Amino acid sequence: MTDVDVDRLAKLPLFGELDHHDLAHVAAWVTEKRFADGDVLIEEGGLPSDVYLIENGTVDVTHEEQLIASLGPGDVVGEIALLDPQRRTATVTATSAVRAVALSVDDFASMDEEMPEITKQLREIAERRRER
Repeated sequence: MTDVDVDRLAKLPLFGELDHHDLAHVAAWVTEKRFADGDVLIEEGGLPSDVYLIENGTVDVTHEEQLIASLGPGDVVGEIALLDPQRRTATVTATSAVRAVALSVDDFASMDEEMPEITKQLREIAERRRER
């Protein structure tokens, strides 16, 4: 687990419009996660733990072994658990080395109280994807 600095967060579209003070606040909630090609970030049917914002690398998202999407830098995965903290609805597998910023589902509640503009964006992403 590695701390994520403000400059890295500023490069992610979700956080890009925040000022330095707000980014420093977000940095307290997130950690860096790294995955190798072929690693599973999220397993369909598993219990939710983290939401990932991809900094580098690519992932495939599958549901019942059918490809739903291929995602990369700037994309968010695992966000549906923020709307519905039940079992995971898809599997996310690294298709290259991945570096991501992780926000735990538990810390999301704290962020929601203090920075609702960010959590609103995550919920909107989740709603759009759940409708597909």
